[in-house]
Amino acid sequence: MHYHETQSIPRVCSYSMSSDQMTEKAKQTLKSLKELLEKAEDSTQRALEKAAPALQKSIDTSMGAAANGFNATMKSIDGATVGDQIKILKAYRKFLSGQVEFVETRIRALEEKASSADSARQ
Repeated sequence: MHYHETQSIPRVCSYSMSSDQMTEKAKQTLKSLKELLEKAEDSTQRALEKAAPALQKSIDTSMGAAANGFNATMKSIDGATVGDQIKILKAYRKFLSGQVEFVETRIRALEEKASSADSARQ
């Protein structure tokens, strides 16, 4: 089949948007993304508020158990010699220092993550 000069092939897509139309579309897209992020943030905040009481109870329970463990440890070493007590307490201090460093590292990572999220929202 031959096409005559008067026949044309139909266009499947037309990309004849003006730059003003493209700018407007981009603005609409950005607005939609911002709204989506705000909704996600609100949803996350509500989920955290629901989870916070259970998490706080878990932390309180863990802290109580840690305090009881500490008291039991201190009572158990009271009968040891002074030299042994010093060794045990130094080892315990080293253990606690490692725990503190773990917590500090976690806090820094979360603060960086929060800072990055704040920057992304702006």
